[in-house]
Amino acid sequence: MLSYNQKQQLQALKDIFDISGLCSTQTFIWGGMVIDIMEGCFLREHRDIDCFTLNLLDVKEKMDRLFIQKGYSTDFVTEIDMYKVQKENCRVAFNRLEIQNETAMWRHIGNQGTLYFPRTWLKDAPMIFYNSYVFVSGIEFEYAIKAKVNLLNPEWQLRESDKFALEYFTDTLEKHHISPVSVLGSTWSDNPYWRNKGYKEY
Repeated sequence: MLSYNQKQQLQALKDIFDISGLCSTQTFIWGGMVIDIMEGCFLREHRDIDCFTLNLLDVKEKMDRLFIQKGYSTDFVTEIDMYKVQKENCRVAFNRLEIQNETAMWRHIGNQGTLYFPRTWLKDAPMIFYNSYVFVSGIEFEYAIKAKVNLLNPEWQLRESDKFALEYFTDTLEKHHISPVSVLGSTWSDNPYWRNKGYKEY
């Protein structure tokens, strides 16, 4: 039996997919909900949905109109280029995703923080989660940001849910015969925000 919150999030996932399609772009879910999607069912309650959208700045205005038409309140945090929508207690945050040649660039702090990784980590085909189509970030991506969290935030301490996710994606890489060393060697970051605070790049 799904909770009211989970039903809201399923509807949000459907709206994300549909609206992204109408805007001729793709939105990829990342973070805590990816394991649930890969397992085909909700494993726990989630506070929000995290995602990144290809060429977000180019499609943001149209996305905004379409989400408002569906009853969402919207906001854009200019400092980090984060687009946010909410309906009741269901919150969704969108970051920028850009692709150049074979490299994907996740602007997780706008121009102040970018994670670079192979575009092939992003699968062309969506997964099916309950009755919704969903694009996800991929097992390599999720492993990398858990195994080397300082790619994103040098002050981040792994929570229990992060440790579970790291173990899950480590096992999943092994099942797919993917080398963790090759994954970590294929991604790097540029974080002016943290560099200005005295941290070295990874």
